[in-house]
Amino acid sequence: MTLAFALAWAAPARAGDWVSEPKSQVRLVDGGLFDGARYAMVQIRLAGAAVTYWRDPGEAGSPPTFDFAGSDNLGDAATFYPLPARIDEDGSIAFGYQREVMFPIRVAPVDPAKPMTLALKLDYAVCDKICIPVHAQMSEVLDPQPAAPESAPLADAMKNLPKPLDGDAAARVGSAAPVSAADGKPQWLVTINGGDARDLFVEPPAGFYFDVKPASVKNAFRLTMVEHPAKKMRPEAPLRVTVAGSSPVEFDLVLPAKN
Repeated sequence: MTLAFALAWAAPARAGDWVSEPKSQVRLVDGGLFDGARYAMVQIRLAGAAVTYWRDPGEAGSPPTFDFAGSDNLGDAATFYPLPARIDEDGSIAFGYQREVMFPIRVAPVDPAKPMTLALKLDYAVCDKICIPVHAQMSEVLDPQPAAPESAPLADAMKNLPKPLDGDAAARVGSAAPVSAADGKPQWLVTINGGDARDLFVEPPAGFYFDVKPASVKNAFRLTMVEHPAKKMRPEAPLRVTVAGSSPVEFDLVLPAKN
């Protein structure tokens, strides 16, 4: 798809206000507490068939970036990405969101007794027939003790986050084995143990790109390496794998060499 680009700029919004952009609205709000941690939330609403993107946008688009550099009393901010959908954009497969998406932001103050002032510079892309890079500025003050300790919107947003797994837990859930190459392109069969694996999203090291297709076996996917750096026929670093299902998970997976 050929994309035309325009740039949209927004003035800083008042606390909690929606910022109106072409094909979208965005706001920064106080999320309250979840499992004892303090959260803010970034909410994006999209018009019509417009799309915005996951941290790995796939074959099209660009990921959002969250810059809290101008904040006050903020020690740390970690952004969490809900499970994406696979979206066909005129033959290019993108990973992202339609209609609405909520990004939980776990924050920690420098001084827990004082309020945090979050100053966010957010860049994200909105694509419909054309792709528009958006730059929005927002701010929100988070009191040390939130008025609503556990908010329903935050709880709902946390349900859409893939659960991170590591070590033995990751090894029990997913495994990979090399299979016969197709058209000279290396392939692996990734098997997900248990649950209902409806889709698989793969984030490889730089320079690699994989095509992912469901296999004939339930909860299995065929990974075909379609792009790779010169003379590297498999990534030595692990892939980050996200499994879409009733209980989404994500974990690192090493692709074994062919015997």
